[in-house]
Amino acid sequence: MSAQDVEDADDILFAHPPRVVTRWLCGCGEDYPCPDVRFARPVRAVHATATGVDDSR
Repeated sequence: MSAQDVEDADDILFAHPPRVVTRWLCGCGEDYPCPDVRFARPVRAVHATATGVDDSR
């Protein structure tokens, strides 16, 4: 390793700090929205439009 490699490594580590990432999990344990929720949302939206019911949840 050269002195330049060490300096480059310091620059990279400074520019790429770790960060906290928040994920939403579905009740079934998968990432939210899970495939079931992705299916259910448009079905409920079409139903609400067709019946005039406010199904916003």
